[in-house]
Amino acid sequence: MADLAADAVVLGYPVTSSAPAAVAWLTIGFSLLVVILRLVWADEPGLPEERLVTYGLWFGAGAGLLREGAVQQALSDAGILEVGTTRQVGTAFIVLTFAPLVLLALSWTDSWPERAARTSRALWTAVYVSVAVMLVAGTHARALGQYIDRTRGWETVLYFAIFSAWCGATGIVVTCTSIRDLRAGELRPSHRVTHALILIVGVWATEEAFSILVSAVCAATGTGQWFVDFRFAANQSNFIYLLLLGAIPASAQVMMDLARRLRVDSASRAVRVLTPLWSDLVRACAGEIPRPAQQDSAPSPERRLHRMTVEIRDCLLVLGRYSEPPPQQLPAALAEAVQIAEALHRKRSGAAPGGYVRLHASAPGRDIVDERRTLRSIAAHWDAAAAYRDHAAQLNGAR
Repeated sequence: MADLAADAVVLGYPVTSSAPAAVAWLTIGFSLLVVILRLVWADEPGLPEERLVTYGLWFGAGAGLLREGAVQQALSDAGILEVGTTRQVGTAFIVLTFAPLVLLALSWTDSWPERAARTSRALWTAVYVSVAVMLVAGTHARALGQYIDRTRGWETVLYFAIFSAWCGATGIVVTCTSIRDLRAGELRPSHRVTHALILIVGVWATEEAFSILVSAVCAATGTGQWFVDFRFAANQSNFIYLLLLGAIPASAQVMMDLARRLRVDSASRAVRVLTPLWSDLVRACAGEIPRPAQQDSAPSPERRLHRMTVEIRDCLLVLGRYSEPPPQQLPAALAEAVQIAEALHRKRSGAAPGGYVRLHASAPGRDIVDERRTLRSIAAHWDAAAAYRDHAAQLNGAR
């Protein structure tokens, strides 16, 4: 018993995360804010993947909150939970975080729709049972008034074996999925960044699972005290940084929704840039391009941008019969805008259509995103192109 007392750390005070207080509380506050905004804005019915992200971040933020010393002390002073219980409940919240992360990674596979319901029920049941067993196994340490991270006995191994199993499974599944998608390529830069962050979290979680289990065995057998001390200190800070890495990609949808509401998102900006070009072309080609019989009363910026892109492309196909090669002495984007302006002027003037000349902007790109990028570049020079065409017409008239 003397050896046990010497090795034990008595729960006479709460232990806060060793991450700087500013980092810890900013991370927790940011995560909770993202959760609230996702519930209000982004967590729409029919989007189970978004709900899984929200659940995972909610449990993660709750775990971070319960692992802070100020929260542990406040709950203890209020007589709600003892410090040891609060710490173990915080660890249980971490385990709850793993379930939606595993489901999210599995949902990225082609076979997921056929097994989604069955797998989801099994996984949520398993995680709830795991949490219950962990809290029961932690009773021994709570009764001794010790941190379970340093308590001798088989209960410590069982407690952290369950934790490590979930942590390791999550890390392996997330790591393999991210590597697969990154190797497949064809990802946008923002998607590559998201997958890279997820990959870091996955590798980190896998390492944490292994080293925490080794530390638990050492603590349970009273060996390797230096490693137990190292893991005890690392456990206090690592989760905060993992939570931050997870909250950043989870906030992407919220940031997009906020930008959309402020009309500073990429779609709204693109609509503003394309509107002068689009309105001129649609007025000139109204009888030759298909347009919807009923317009949406309040279309989203994405829907409006898609419709404008399609209609501009249709107009450019029409104007190809009135087009000539672009001027060679001008920069590429301005030259393309001038070429379109000249074709538009000839059609408005009643000129007879001639042989078809493909306008560069009407050539299909790799996808619609590339086409929008090209059209935005041309639309940005639309006023300059009209001024250039008017100036050229004045010079020709003077001659």
